[in-house]
Amino acid sequence: MSVTELYRTIPAADADVRAADVRAAVDAAQAAYPGWAATGAAERRTVLLGAAHLLEERTEALAGILRQETAGSLAWAEFNIRLAAGQLRQGAAMATRPVAELLGGGADRAGSVGREQAGVVVSFVPWNGSMVYCARAIAVTLAVGNTVLIRPGADAPVMSGIIIADVLAEAGLPTGVVNLVANDHADAPAAVEALIADPRVRRVTVTGPVGAGRAVGRLPAQRPGR
Repeated sequence: MSVTELYRTIPAADADVRAADVRAAVDAAQAAYPGWAATGAAERRTVLLGAAHLLEERTEALAGILRQETAGSLAWAEFNIRLAAGQLRQGAAMATRPVAELLGGGADRAGSVGREQAGVVVSFVPWNGSMVYCARAIAVTLAVGNTVLIRPGADAPVMSGIIIADVLAEAGLPTGVVNLVANDHADAPAAVEALIADPRVRRVTVTGPVGAGRAVGRLPAQRPGR
């Protein structure tokens, strides 16, 4: 395959209906959140470990997909897959990590502090090393019971996010827990704004250029009640 040939067409958040596309993705994540948050920590860990195993088991085939999309080397593709699997395993370890604290309150009483899931999380993933960044962005988020929207950069290899979502689903992740929103360059500002403006989005993670970081930092402050 020539590097000038079209590799694949991926549905994007269209300029005319982008708000509806983004809203549908947030709808799916919000609907899946209560069930995933209530899922036992051991089961969440099992899903992440299963996805990591599938990545490692299919390294050769998946490396071929990444090379077709990016024209990268075999060593680069395999490195990304192995590192992504490692990120999922690290996230799995967090699922059963104790998170409560016991506070002394005197001789006859004590208090405890626990932590709850945040809800829907949006993860902005850059173009370079997108397989690794996808896995890193969502592993711990999923492990502790949140749902995720992956939003790759407009230049990012989109198949990385799709591969991660596919192996997670095959490992038992319920529908809607992980979602992917792609968009064209021209629609990027509106797609980012639509994601962050939705009040159901409770957390945002971003790895990318300074301009993207500034936008992600500025937009939440404009939301009512935040």
